[in-house]
Amino acid sequence: MILPILLNKTKLLPVYVVGSGGDNNQLYRERPYGFSNYQILYCTGGNGVYKTENKEYKISRGDAFFFRPDIPHVYYPIGDNWQVRWIVFTGRAVEDILLYLGFGNSEVFHIPELKEFDIQVSSLSDMFQCDDPNKEIKTSMLMYKILIKISEYKYAIAKTGGLSMKERYKKLVPVIEMLKERYTEDISLADMAEVIGVTTNHLCRLFQQVYSTTPLKYLTHLRLNMAKQLLSSSNNMKIRDIAEKSGFKDPSYFCLVFKKSEGITPEDYRKINTF
Repeated sequence: MILPILLNKTKLLPVYVVGSGGDNNQLYRERPYGFSNYQILYCTGGNGVYKTENKEYKISRGDAFFFRPDIPHVYYPIGDNWQVRWIVFTGRAVEDILLYLGFGNSEVFHIPELKEFDIQVSSLSDMFQCDDPNKEIKTSMLMYKILIKISEYKYAIAKTGGLSMKERYKKLVPVIEMLKERYTEDISLADMAEVIGVTTNHLCRLFQQVYSTTPLKYLTHLRLNMAKQLLSSSNNMKIRDIAEKSGFKDPSYFCLVFKKSEGITPEDYRKINTF
């Protein structure tokens, strides 16, 4: 078990580790009022049970679970020698990071690359024991990578009767490539849906699931990014020309959409961001 001494400056980091460790014979643990920090536990051998929010999960080798602070839960072994490893973490930006990654109050997921994941966790623990003066920020970086990896594992699980998040992303790749090539043209939902042979409703569902937005808003985002590039690099190009080259046929509408997105007009953006 490693419980690092936390310096005042450590608590300024967006995410930092409070402790890490493991147990080759994990015992019964009940927390009716939850835990004080965020925690991830994963099984390296044996079998156990995790209960939370009126749900029960069997946890075997390669399975893992996560919970936020103050979420009541219970976990205990089935038989002898339930082997688990754990990481406890917190930080000023953890909640925002977890929201961005789509974590709920509690998550159960499978780690297909257990050996590689275990090496990552061991690297984090090893860093605490070295004399590197920058070990706090380096462990913060490692913890951030671990959270991203867990997010990938979580979304890789195919839902019953549906596609995994990775499969949905791959399904949309031809549409994204088409939008990047033809963003200056008038593109309808039907045009996008035709690329991958689905209905417009199905296309909208896929975009919402993968990008948390609609196909048309994604297209507008691409056009705005192009407009910002042109504004930052073209001092003499007129706003109406930038609008047209970015896929906006109406300069007035372009200025309205740009200000709503960026909070300033295209001309003011150019004054601030021209390099």
